Amino acid sequence: MNLILSVKRFSLKILKRMARNYVPRVVILFIDICISILSAQLTFFLISSVGEGKLKFIHLNWEFVSLVTIQILFFLIFRSYSGIVRYTGFKDSIKQLQTVITTVVTLIVINEIVYSLYQTKILVNGGAIIYGFIVFSILFLFRVIVKRAYQLIHADSSSTKAYLLGTSLTDVAIAESIISDSRTSFDIVGFISEVNKLKKTRILTLPIINLDQLKHKKIRGGTSVIVSSQKLRELATADSDILNQLLELNLKIYKLPDLQDWSGESISSEIKKVNLEDLLQRTPIKLQPDKLKSIYKGKVILVTGAAGSIGSDIVRQLIRFKPKSILMLDQAETPLHHMSLEMESKHPNLHFEKIIANVRNYKRLESIFDYFQPEIVFHGAAYKHVPMMEANPIEALDVNFTGTKNLTDLAIQYKVSRFVFVSTDKAVNPTNIMGASKRSAEIYLQSVARNKSILTRFITTRFGNVLGSNGSVIPHFKEQIENLGPVTVTHPDITRYFMTIDEACQLVLEAGAMGNGGEIYVFDMGKPVKIIDLAKQMIRLSGFIPYEDIDIIYTGLRPGEKLYEELLADKENTLPTHHQKILIAKASYDFDSEKLILLKNLQNQISNNNAFKSIEVLKKLVPEFVPLTEAERQKNAI
Repeated sequence: MNLILSVKRFSLKILKRMARNYVPRVVILFIDICISILSAQLTFFLISSVGEGKLKFIHLNWEFVSLVTIQILFFLIFRSYSGIVRYTGFKDSIKQLQTVITTVVTLIVINEIVYSLYQTKILVNGGAIIYGFIVFSILFLFRVIVKRAYQLIHADSSSTKAYLLGTSLTDVAIAESIISDSRTSFDIVGFISEVNKLKKTRILTLPIINLDQLKHKKIRGGTSVIVSSQKLRELATADSDILNQLLELNLKIYKLPDLQDWSGESISSEIKKVNLEDLLQRTPIKLQPDKLKSIYKGKVILVTGAAGSIGSDIVRQLIRFKPKSILMLDQAETPLHHMSLEMESKHPNLHFEKIIANVRNYKRLESIFDYFQPEIVFHGAAYKHVPMMEANPIEALDVNFTGTKNLTDLAIQYKVSRFVFVSTDKAVNPTNIMGASKRSAEIYLQSVARNKSILTRFITTRFGNVLGSNGSVIPHFKEQIENLGPVTVTHPDITRYFMTIDEACQLVLEAGAMGNGGEIYVFDMGKPVKIIDLAKQMIRLSGFIPYEDIDIIYTGLRPGEKLYEELLADKENTLPTHHQKILIAKASYDFDSEKLILLKNLQNQISNNNAFKSIEVLKKLVPEFVPLTEAERQKNAI
């Protein structure tokens, strides 16, 4: 028994090794010629069976040689043997059919010519047509058998049994491509209809089931679902709950990228797991490339916080607009080094500078402005972690307010054309030091923008949480899931606005191009997302079941943390712009001499490192800043 198993394994190993190499084309031609000879013999045999004479099984006369010669000639003309048999598809079938039809037509024409001269034929015209059917059938069958054998040899017993989401022509074409892919690791077992009432029951002989039927595990044959990127966008932007329902059924979801994003490999190799960004994506942003290029092309652009998640993506987004130079400024040495390596590798022709500097150091910043003469500034450097800043308020104010003030003053001094400040939704009615420090920076920018003699356009952009940014909830949850939990959520009702890094940075560039100075641009963040739902989705996307495989626990609100974030992105508090996703916050701050004095006092107290007095001044400067009391924190705690 062991000997038989060993022989089988050895034979399979030899077959796999042979399958890795392509069979020489001359061998395929030889096989096709043999098929032609066999088909000719069968044709002459069938013709002989019609007459009254004795059946003749073997024919080696001149008629037989003529038929095979004509067929070989067209094999060579059309090169029908040149395709790789294991990848036979529709085009190969058409080429075989073309070769056979041409042979049959040529044979009939020659028949008529020979008959008119010598009153004889190579074979009757009906026999030529019979030959065509026989030879095409065997040629096609040979290729199908080889292809199927190759698939079986390379078949993985652990191949993923998957459904295809949707029943449109595109979905059917995707399923056909996956099924015919000899290197596929997916076994398509059916289609999932997005509607409950089914008009058809089968496509490609595979069953069509709806979501209600999927809930009955007895009829389920798949463990995964494949969805096209186009359908994924349609479902996400239509606020459909289909994807969540599939996740709740513990089905893994895979996506097939758009055709232009393929790397040129087989279709199966392009199929990737769906991530959280895919589930939360919204309508794609439409930028004005010509307008943006006219503003950013050929400019020296300074990006602070360039090694951070937002700053680094702003740098990447700017590249396509061909700036003269990008000045990447950050105080974090290692992340900036990694960013520099990426730029050198992917964009060797782009001129950029890697600058280590702290935005609190005015003299250092002044030397940078003096030497490089930046024309546009994107200011993304900031301290952003709410609990950390609650424990270190003077640091939050020093970086977020003083750092912004330093850059603002230098932008005026060196006549920078545009200054784009990246703020946060936490600056709206802040309950924590981080939000209040960013709001104070917004106020300072607005105060200088009031001066009509200043040529620099100061623009503030305000948006919510960015998926996957450094230190955000997504990497935190991911690490907890990798350690098999528990996943910690501060409160069951806590919600946040989310957008992708790519989306946020594109809107920053767009807002930076449209501003006249002094505006606060608010981004349409869509609908707020409950953090508990986010945690459940991440657990399911990782292949686990919430509360069964990985537990979720509540830890209570952290110092300065709100249950709900505010963006003021509504019609009562904002004005529309030409871009549907960018709104302007209505002016809500009146400047007078007292407020300008408060700005100076705040800077003085920060310089004196006096946290208590700095916060006192901050409360007067930002009257809507109402820190949560300990009683309120206890009330919101679990």
